[in-house]
Amino acid sequence: MKKQSKKETIDSLKASLRKRKYISILLALFTLGVNIFAWFAFSANAGLTLDATVASWDVEFKDENSQVFRNYLIEVTKMKPGMADFESSVTIQSRSDVDSDFTYEVTSFSLLGHTINLANKSDVFTYLSDFYPFSVSFEADKMVLTQNDTITFTVNVTWPYEEANKYFAQDEVYEFDDSFVYYNKSGTIYTPAAVANAAAFQNNINSLYLEKDDADTYFGMKCKNYETTSGQPCLVMNMRLMVIQSED
Repeated sequence: MKKQSKKETIDSLKASLRKRKYISILLALFTLGVNIFAWFAFSANAGLTLDATVASWDVEFKDENSQVFRNYLIEVTKMKPGMADFESSVTIQSRSDVDSDFTYEVTSFSLLGHTINLANKSDVFTYLSDFYPFSVSFEADKMVLTQNDTITFTVNVTWPYEEANKYFAQDEVYEFDDSFVYYNKSGTIYTPAAVANAAAFQNNINSLYLEKDDADTYFGMKCKNYETTSGQPCLVMNMRLMVIQSED
């Protein structure tokens, strides 16, 4: 075999490198082509679940500070009987060309750091409106959004002062206070109950009531003390706001 010169060896190596480079480019192009085909195939399959005409779907949830898409946090501080009404509003604006339905739900509710179990409440909105001496209520000016329409959703917390002949059931948020008179209920009649200490209070808590004035005093003092010691709001509520494309 004839021995190659140094120049011939270099030329041979260059030719080999060029050949390998061309092969690598062809392989890269082939791989790219396979991926592009796979992407189009996936897109075509995914599109099979859509209607032939797909309407635009663009809804914004806005408050005065930021966009709110799903979760809505309500925090109320300095709560006391006769306080100025608390109000928090969100504007939901539709940019869709189809009608949509607005719904909302309370996902969590806490007082004085106690998370209330809403799952065992038969009607959450009635409970929040009537159970405590203050009232939490909700209002939407409409429940259906049309094209380029808006909804104003408002949460109100009110605490009226001195409502006579009104009683409030006790729950886990309350603690025993020997300065109060507790009551039992029979039909529409409330009679004083013998509650001597904290143990007796806890054992009978589900059947005990406080008059409005005492319930006002209890929560007024507790909210002030809780906020002072913890630095947290007395009432914290999380909501989920939802806009869903109408089926009609």
